[in-house]
Amino acid sequence: MPITYYPNRIQKKMTPAIDASITHRPEQSFRYAQDTSITPIIQTISNSTDWVVNSIAFHFNGVIARNYSVRILRGIYVVANYNDYLWIQATNSLWQRISLTDGFYTGNQLATHLQTQLNANTAFAALGVTFIVTYNALTGLFTITPSKNSVRYIDSNDTQSLRYRQSTAGQLFGFTTDTAFAASISSDTPIYGLNHQSAIIDETASTVTEHYHDDRHHLSLDQAIRIRSSVAALEVSIEVVYQNENE
Repeated sequence: MPITYYPNRIQKKMTPAIDASITHRPEQSFRYAQDTSITPIIQTISNSTDWVVNSIAFHFNGVIARNYSVRILRGIYVVANYNDYLWIQATNSLWQRISLTDGFYTGNQLATHLQTQLNANTAFAALGVTFIVTYNALTGLFTITPSKNSVRYIDSNDTQSLRYRQSTAGQLFGFTTDTAFAASISSDTPIYGLNHQSAIIDETASTVTEHYHDDRHHLSLDQAIRIRSSVAALEVSIEVVYQNENE
């Protein structure tokens, strides 16, 4: 979890290991149902803390063949007020604090979200500058490219109060130090594996009406569960039972 400790910022209180091990963690569940006659199921489930998936259950109301799968996604969880903004400056603009919306993102999704937030910035828009942000899974690098002029990343903006000085989201993108103005800027540190998927259920042309998976999976907050079921003339219901790792 790329959250850096800054002495001037309020941080999450951590539960001592012994307390976490003896504290009862209540089960929670995600339930979902859909008619897949026209639209396939694509659902992503994430959690804002480390978590344990205890079971996954599918119910189909018929024996029509369909594909369905459950995969563990590797990505980044943006936590509000902890790792959710970075300072970016374009030529002829002042530095801008670009905030991210909390939630789980794959590498491609995180790049797209930063691009959206940059293009929504009124100071950059007034200059007629738009941005393209990409993530290269092979190199692990994010790249920010403006439509014109130059851009730079500011890791610590000394013009700001202590509370807002650090680019707390910089490490999400592999930016760990100030850059010079350039036609494009890329991560100085690669962040590998943000689009990685591992299948835990992967069924093709199945006609079962029930599927119960009770292997436990210990996940970090930077991992999510993605559930898919292809189009078929069926009603599908799903239940995922999980617990927070530490409460």
